[in-house]
Amino acid sequence: MNSVCIWWVSFRTSHERETGFALLFSEDMIDSIAQSIYQSMTKDLVRKYLYWFTLGLFILFIFSPIIVKFLTDTWGETWLTFVRPLLICAAIVSTCFIVKHKSIVLVVLSIFMISTICEWVMIRNYSLYMDIDHFMAFATTNLEESTTFASNNLQALWYIVPIVVLFICISVGYVYSIAPKFGTRLKTCILCIGITLLGIIPFERINKINTFYDIKSAIFDNTLTTPPMNIAHLTKITIRNIHRSMQTNDFAFNSSRTKNIEGKEIYVLAIGESVRYANCSLNGTYPRETMPLLAQQPNLLFFHNYYSGGCSTSISVPMIVTRATAEENSLSYQERSIVQVFNENDFTTVVIKRGILSQISSAYLYQGVDYTVDVSSDAEVFHKVDSLSKEHDKLFIMFQMQGSHFYYDNFPEEFNQWRPNCKYDKGVESDSLYINGYDNTILYTDYLLNSMLDSLENKEAIAAVWYVSDHGQTITATQGWHGSVCDENEYHVPLFIWYSDEYKLHNESAIQQLTTRLLTPINSDNIFYTICGMTHIDLPTQYAHEEWDISSSDFETHPRKIVVAGQIRNLDE
Repeated sequence: MNSVCIWWVSFRTSHERETGFALLFSEDMIDSIAQSIYQSMTKDLVRKYLYWFTLGLFILFIFSPIIVKFLTDTWGETWLTFVRPLLICAAIVSTCFIVKHKSIVLVVLSIFMISTICEWVMIRNYSLYMDIDHFMAFATTNLEESTTFASNNLQALWYIVPIVVLFICISVGYVYSIAPKFGTRLKTCILCIGITLLGIIPFERINKINTFYDIKSAIFDNTLTTPPMNIAHLTKITIRNIHRSMQTNDFAFNSSRTKNIEGKEIYVLAIGESVRYANCSLNGTYPRETMPLLAQQPNLLFFHNYYSGGCSTSISVPMIVTRATAEENSLSYQERSIVQVFNENDFTTVVIKRGILSQISSAYLYQGVDYTVDVSSDAEVFHKVDSLSKEHDKLFIMFQMQGSHFYYDNFPEEFNQWRPNCKYDKGVESDSLYINGYDNTILYTDYLLNSMLDSLENKEAIAAVWYVSDHGQTITATQGWHGSVCDENEYHVPLFIWYSDEYKLHNESAIQQLTTRLLTPINSDNIFYTICGMTHIDLPTQYAHEEWDISSSDFETHPRKIVVAGQIRNLDE
């Protein structure tokens, strides 16, 4: 190494004028550069750059599942999906630089490793990110289920084991390497955080950001669902909602029925997923017949001016099934849901779990339910409704469908009516690729819902169904999303109420009231009280809002409000 530096200095001296170095660098400067090179070429160089090489490999390891997905399959928002987590991870890992105790750093990196393994399996085998449902399944499953899951995913070990070995090696290398000085670490941390912020905000449509809450949502709320941070976030959610459930262990509405009804009663609250009003042919304006079967149902009332209480499932669903509103959102976990009301009046209550209703994060929404049923598809949901309605005389069922969730592929081939679409024509460029797929999902939903209504009618029971979508969608030629823009397509959603002929015989007045309000402005605030009113359930004064029951003669309209990025927006202003 010394000989190299001597050669460099000799070369600079003999060729200074010929090469023009003197025009750019002084002799002292060149001597200084040569000396720096010589001094750096020591054993510390290897240890120093081993540190940065280790960090780089670790970041690559963390996001290897996403890279694999990126290289092996088309994934809608691939750039956003890949870049944002990478920048986030850089910021988080860089904070380890200011931690003097390397054992702490090793623990943090180990947690990241474990979470990444989980992500690897879920993405590679199921094309899913690890969410609260999967997390709790791992945490609460029995030995038999764990063994079955592991055996079904052994193939992933051939990819994971070498990565784990590599991680252990580089982690040990990190612990026993010389980290940069504190000043360098701090500067690196600040730099990475800055890059992260600059990377996140543009992707979150900064042109729409105009408040502190919007910025908070863009940076933090979306970040918390990104691996590997989701594991920690999911743990927090779990603890929080166990506490919420404990708060309502002794809660009761003390409701009662104002009318003694004999005979079989079946009531169903069906929550749709991502269905927007604009694409439902029941609205009378959409050119495609996306709901041809429901249009033929004689006892179906379709409401044209219903707004959801939020543009995301986690916000809107609690506001549908509880007394919570945009202004009193805390009621979703301070009180129990509509399930409790039917429990108090001798109904058998059933929650069919999929979507948000399958997640431990919302378990308090169906606390006290008599039975929960796990399903894997929308078709299975409706099979369960049919079988349950045969077994019980007083029955309330609640479920949420997969419906029209992005990527708009929830429909079998026989409902592949509009082509090309994002399920069967991947790789085809078309302005209507996602719209076609989306409309096909609504067509399939139409079939499933219509089958359920026919089945309930055949039971000759006093029956009613409330169907409402949790939120809508913003759809472009190449993408679909909700929750960030929150325009009318995301909160103007379908609501219909169906009733059996037997129900009509006993509730003529309620039906007349409902029929007059098909164009009336309503929102999720009205659902809880309308269900109570239509089933003759009376709430004590402190819980009652009869003026919000659209089946009541005392109904009054009120300003419709929605929660957007932590803020309350009045939609009727």
